[in-house]
Amino acid sequence: MAKSPSLTPTEKLQALIDLENKLIKHEIEIKGIDFTFWSRPTTIAKYKTAKTASRDPDDLLETTARLFIESALDENGQQQFAIDALPMLIKQLSMASASKLMGAMNSEEEDVETDMKSA
Repeated sequence: MAKSPSLTPTEKLQALIDLENKLIKHEIEIKGIDFTFWSRPTTIAKYKTAKTASRDPDDLLETTARLFIESALDENGQQQFAIDALPMLIKQLSMASASKLMGAMNSEEEDVETDMKSA
């Protein structure tokens, strides 16, 4: 019986990337309003971009708000918000509601997965 060739470390890394490149559904309702959105896992590059774009790179809340705006997608993988939503999220929305929205990105639930390789 022939052994199948083992994967190189780079091939293993690519296999993991392919597994993680899925849309994850986040179902959240705040005060009777449905804010269901999808996202992909946050990459180091996406985090660094949000941090660099923040007025104060040490402001974790602004960085997280920017990540939410960039990461909240519809079921087709299209962004739900433009960056002009940032002042609303930071200055007008209550801390409790903003925390629920931004915190939903951290949920590990994968109710619906869509393979984005074909997109």
